[in-house]
Amino acid sequence: MTFKYQVTVPGIDDWRDMISCQAACPVNTDARGYVTAMARGEMELAFEISHDPNPLSTICGRICGAPCEVACRRGAVVSPDAEPVAIRPIKRVLTERYGPEAGKIVPSREKLKDLIPINSIIPEEGLPTFSSHMGKFGEQATVPGTGTSLDYSSSRWSRRELKRLASHPGRKKGNIAIIGAGPASLTVAHDLALLRYKVTIYEGGPKTGGMLRYGVPIYRIDQEAMDLEIQEILDLGVEIHFNTPIGKKITLDDLRRDYDAVFLGIGLMKGHALDIEGSDLDGVIIAVDMLLNYNLGYKVDLGKRVLVIGGGDVAMDAARTALRMGQMTDEQRAALDDADARAEDESESVSTALDVARVALRLGVADVKMIALEDWDELPATPFEIEEALEEGIQMSPRVGPNRIIGKDGKVTGLEVIDVESVFDEDKRFNPKFKAGTERVWDCDTVILAIGQKADLDVLGGADDVKLTPRGLVEINFENGQTTAPDVFAGGDVAYGPKLIIDAVLHGHLAALGIEEYVQNKKLKTEVKTEWTVLSNHVMFENWTKLEHRKPPTLPVDRRTGISVVEVGYSEAEAAAEGSRCLECSVNTIFDGSECILCNACVDVCPWDCLKIVSLDQLAGDETLHQVVEEHTGVPLIEITEGHDVTTQMAAMLKDDEACTRCALCAVRCPTDAITMEAFRFEEELTLID
Repeated sequence: MTFKYQVTVPGIDDWRDMISCQAACPVNTDARGYVTAMARGEMELAFEISHDPNPLSTICGRICGAPCEVACRRGAVVSPDAEPVAIRPIKRVLTERYGPEAGKIVPSREKLKDLIPINSIIPEEGLPTFSSHMGKFGEQATVPGTGTSLDYSSSRWSRRELKRLASHPGRKKGNIAIIGAGPASLTVAHDLALLRYKVTIYEGGPKTGGMLRYGVPIYRIDQEAMDLEIQEILDLGVEIHFNTPIGKKITLDDLRRDYDAVFLGIGLMKGHALDIEGSDLDGVIIAVDMLLNYNLGYKVDLGKRVLVIGGGDVAMDAARTALRMGQMTDEQRAALDDADARAEDESESVSTALDVARVALRLGVADVKMIALEDWDELPATPFEIEEALEEGIQMSPRVGPNRIIGKDGKVTGLEVIDVESVFDEDKRFNPKFKAGTERVWDCDTVILAIGQKADLDVLGGADDVKLTPRGLVEINFENGQTTAPDVFAGGDVAYGPKLIIDAVLHGHLAALGIEEYVQNKKLKTEVKTEWTVLSNHVMFENWTKLEHRKPPTLPVDRRTGISVVEVGYSEAEAAAEGSRCLECSVNTIFDGSECILCNACVDVCPWDCLKIVSLDQLAGDETLHQVVEEHTGVPLIEITEGHDVTTQMAAMLKDDEACTRCALCAVRCPTDAITMEAFRFEEELTLID
């Protein structure tokens, strides 16, 4: 018999996965929680939710790649052309008002309000009314017997859980060394400080942040806000030594003798070269080196015409930075003239990288082009980076590859390009093929290579017990960050390859808990506690299906010069309006079969066609489904589906959770109250076990 409906009986993992934004976040930030709290006007609670699992929430509110938005169901469900909720920009509004930068710097929107295009501002009369339509939307859940409110769902590395774990009696307080001060390292430092460890960071450069500082263009992030957030971590009692590269005067072996464990968070601070003719010409620059140079205020001569090779975020950053090098104001140029005086103060490790790009006074860049092997829909860069680059006039040519670099008298004069036939082979492996006869030369003064990054592994200093992968990364146990040397842990790009900043935060969390297990010589057990709360009056915002997404305001293109941060950010009202578009996927329709009279009213009223009542002989599923059916009916499902003599009239309610918008119309329509709207929350708790 062919079954029409393949049915799954949801368990805890399924309920968690239904909250797609949280499930997609590497650190399990309850985006639903802070987005809806923002919509209700509970901004302080919203900030707590956004910050609890993420010590770098200020930074992520500005430059996170936002996998939560990619997963958001708003765009896919309400209408084919709808946009997801702008989760990341809402986080920025919260951190600007309650984060470490609150009260210390003026939000960009206030500083630059006269420059915001009027058509990007949502008029107040266009905002939804919140108070009269909330009902018990987002109502708190209470854990039975404790009186504790679960305002949001949290993971085992949340701040409140780490503090609780730190209070366990009999724990050792270890002494940990961290190499590098990038996002993974800062997360490890944060978590271990909360666990009451003594933490010391050794940073090879003059500043914290790693590639956040040296690789992210300053037009993308307010560095003062970043400094304030990092300082908040250091203020937990973390000691830091700047200009102290490991591998020379101090070695990894030295640290291993002096500390209980060592964490490697050195990132991928070196760029890949390109093995083609002309790659050694003057005017061929590695993108990472150029960004390092620019962010530290040094001068770069790119000429009038720049060609960037690559299609990822680093390539976009390099192209947009190159464009800005031709848009410097007199004041900015004067400030950069002082950079050479600071050069001697930079550490040897940073200065060496900068030597590649430290040349004469910047000249205006009139033309910036990019080529990438991938097609438009294959480009690895973040969509908003591509969009903003195009807005700024950067010319992109996908499906074009480099063939050779042309030069005269040792200096770049052009790049010979060739069309790409395919990027991947039939086994989905990277294996580009080119179209013979399509070669042509594009004139340029500089070629910037943004084709990948690699680690400077001199830090290992010959530590043979720390093994590397075939990719040249540090080999680790991905569950706890432990390398092949038991007392050495690693995370971030040096262990995983290039990832998002929020991925580095996850790597730091995992390594911190791995270090806890190593130092305590015990295992950590994670227990998941869940709670359901009936929402007796769950309603959505007025006209919630028609609320339109508005992009966060940005500077006009003609004002995107030099160091100006492009994104201006939402106002509080705009952030609340955007948050009210959330579908609140942690709310679910729960059916009580004993109260159902099979009237079909819920099916008829559902505007999304996600409910269906079918006879049991139309079902197929795993062992759990069989157990549920037999428990409720007293008859094995196999007897029903195979046409045995079963006279009992039985049916099942099926629900497509991917299509459901939690509008509650079915619950309102049900004449017997067989349907309730219930909020699902979970909390992960850690326990040390022998």
